[in-house]
Amino acid sequence: MTRAATIATADSVPVVVGAIMGVAMIAWLGMFWMHGIRPGYAQYALVWSAMTIGMMTPSAVPMVVTYMRVSVRAQAHLSPLWCVAAFIAAYVILWVAFGVAAGVLQAGMHALYLVDDHMQLAIRPLGAALLIAAALYQLTPLKHVCVSKCRSPLGFLLGRFREGYSGSFILGLHHGAFCIGCCWLLMLLAWVGGMMNIAWMAALSLLVIAEKCLPQADWLVNAAGGVLLVAGLALLLTSGSDDFLALDALSSLCHALL
Repeated sequence: MTRAATIATADSVPVVVGAIMGVAMIAWLGMFWMHGIRPGYAQYALVWSAMTIGMMTPSAVPMVVTYMRVSVRAQAHLSPLWCVAAFIAAYVILWVAFGVAAGVLQAGMHALYLVDDHMQLAIRPLGAALLIAAALYQLTPLKHVCVSKCRSPLGFLLGRFREGYSGSFILGLHHGAFCIGCCWLLMLLAWVGGMMNIAWMAALSLLVIAEKCLPQADWLVNAAGGVLLVAGLALLLTSGSDDFLALDALSSLCHALL
C-alpha cells in the first residue's frame, strides 16, 4: 500500500465512523417518532428495523474500520469506500430482515394482547421466561463463538476475506450472521423493559457494544447472563405482586418523558 493510500484511508476513517454514528442516531430518532404511527404490521416492522440499525451499527465500527484498512492493502485497485459501503449494506440488510421478522411477530403478539402500546410485554411470566432464556443463551458455546468472531475483527477478516465488491457484500453477510447469533436474544429483551423505554434501550445497547468490542470480555458475557437470570427469577417470583419490579420504574421514567 502506498503512502498516499495510507493517508487517504486514515483521513476516511473519521468520515466512515461519523456516517455510521449519524445513521444510528437518525434510526433511533425515527424509531421513537414512528411509535406515534397507527399500530400495525408496517409500523412494527419499521420500528424494529430502525431499532436494529440504531443498536447494531455502532457495535460494528471496529469491524468496519479494520475491514477498510485490510481492503486497502489487499485490493488497492478498488475504492475502499465502496467496499465498506457494500460490507455495511449487507450487514444492515441482514439486521433489517431480522427486524421485519420481529415486527411481524410483535404485531401478532399485540393482537393477542401480549404486548401493550408501549411495546412492552403485558404478561410478567412471559417477560421472566424471556429473561431466563436470554440468560441461559449467554452461557452457551454458540453465544461465545459468535461474540468471539465479532470481537476479533482482524482474525475474522483474515480467515474469510473475499476480493471485489461482491466479496465485500458476502463478507458483510457473514459478519451479520455471527452478529445476529451473538445478539438476537438480547434484542428481543426490548419487549421486557419496553421499546419506548429510553433507559432500558440504552442499557441493552451499551451491553451489546461492550460484549462485542471489549477485548477478552467473556467474563462480561457470563456476568450479564447471571444478572439476567436473577432478574428473570425475581420477575417470575413477583409476577403476582405490584410491589416489586425495577423494570416498572424504568418504564415509568420513559413514559413520563414521552
